[in-house]
Amino acid sequence: MAPIKPGQKIGVMAPSSYVEKDDIEKSAEALRARGYDVFIHPQTYERHGQSAGDTLQKSLALQGLWLRPDIDAIWFAGGGNQSMPLLSSLNFTSMAKKPKPVIGFSDTTTLINAIHLHTGAVTYHAPVFKQLHTLSDDDILLALNGLGDMPPPITFTKDQILKAPDDTTSVTATLAGGNLSVFQYLPTLLGENLYKDKILFLEDCNEEFSHIDRIFCFLKQSGALSQVKALLIGQFTDLKDTGRPFGRDLKEILLSHTEECKTPIITHLPFGHAFPFAPLSLGNPYTINLENMTLKNA
Repeated sequence: MAPIKPGQKIGVMAPSSYVEKDDIEKSAEALRARGYDVFIHPQTYERHGQSAGDTLQKSLALQGLWLRPDIDAIWFAGGGNQSMPLLSSLNFTSMAKKPKPVIGFSDTTTLINAIHLHTGAVTYHAPVFKQLHTLSDDDILLALNGLGDMPPPITFTKDQILKAPDDTTSVTATLAGGNLSVFQYLPTLLGENLYKDKILFLEDCNEEFSHIDRIFCFLKQSGALSQVKALLIGQFTDLKDTGRPFGRDLKEILLSHTEECKTPIITHLPFGHAFPFAPLSLGNPYTINLENMTLKNA
């Protein structure tokens, strides 16, 4: 475990699209009010087109926070796009000498997976920093507890079990995943060690059914879906079916591309572009218990 607790100092930087200063300042106030120390890196407010500065500025900010001994964890300011170019500019060898937790989701799916894979650091799929001030008391408590040393279990019902082999009562493994539209590129960029023998979790929003179908088809044809120990499906919100009707909903898409998979598939779990949003960690083992219907740290 690499828990993030009150009293620790959180460094904030923006690896993707630019963010609004007001959102960051209000979120910092919300976190400080709960006992955390917060440092906002100046790069967080940079703008370069739609991006929060250029790749060099982002790289220097992220690695600068990483190397500072007083920074206990790094919380990405927001998502959007343009975090993927950082992969070729980060010194993972240097970062691996002193791993520290990183928090983000959506576009930063690239970074939370790559940083964990290359440095061994525990990373968290959780709300981005700019969202914190918008959360209800229950939702911010869920987020912060999920980053702590005793994250609450996630429960599900029988109706949420899309598939489960008759001879499987539980699965234990570490996690990989995040935003489907981003994750689709990562097996090519990071290799099969990214997902092999892991529990894969996926979410997305504002996508066409046809696009989601194409990505799951690719993950099936590439062999990725057959090499994971389980598949967790989070919130797929505001899906679209513009133009000629596609003819299949999300459940039908999932079933059509996992018919040969011999692993459990759990759907409608609370993570993604909606709330409640339960954090998930990459690097800590989880157990899916199909009898108690829980997902929790092993």
